[in-house]
Amino acid sequence: MGSLMLDMREADIEFRRKVKSLPGAEKLVFCFQCGSCTPDCPVAKRVDAFRPRRIARLALLGFKETLFSGNLLWLCLGCFSCTEICPQDVRPTELIEALRELGTGEGLLPSGIKNLVRSLVSKGRIHAITKTKEKARRKLGLPPLKEPDLEQLRIIFEAAGLGGFSGGGKA
Repeated sequence: MGSLMLDMREADIEFRRKVKSLPGAEKLVFCFQCGSCTPDCPVAKRVDAFRPRRIARLALLGFKETLFSGNLLWLCLGCFSCTEICPQDVRPTELIEALRELGTGEGLLPSGIKNLVRSLVSKGRIHAITKTKEKARRKLGLPPLKEPDLEQLRIIFEAAGLGGFSGGGKA
């Protein structure tokens, strides 16, 4: 695994405070970087840059830009392997989920996820329903898909603080 050089002058003190107050990050300060969370992580086994303890460290130190500059937070499968093994009960999975929510609220999503969400809001689906799919559904005796209620989706996105994807706010 490559090392990550951090310049503390780039740390965001306000972000540190915000992270420590998030539900799911209450025990973040107890992480002493033992690394127990990594060996059972199915993502860490395949993606060198993904380490739950690295995410905890970046959050604790206030490296917002580093955390949200790529898709690192979105690689977590939510399997809770790291949470089950953590000797300090830091709950890395919950921390990652909390960071995702924070980033989503601030429009800090990877472009691929933004595109999926925009497709969902504009079309009601993330994948197109092609003629081939329609034919396969008929062959299986399935009813035609109803057109999504885009206004209801817009209301849900607004209520979830994701108004930027439906025309207002940050996206």
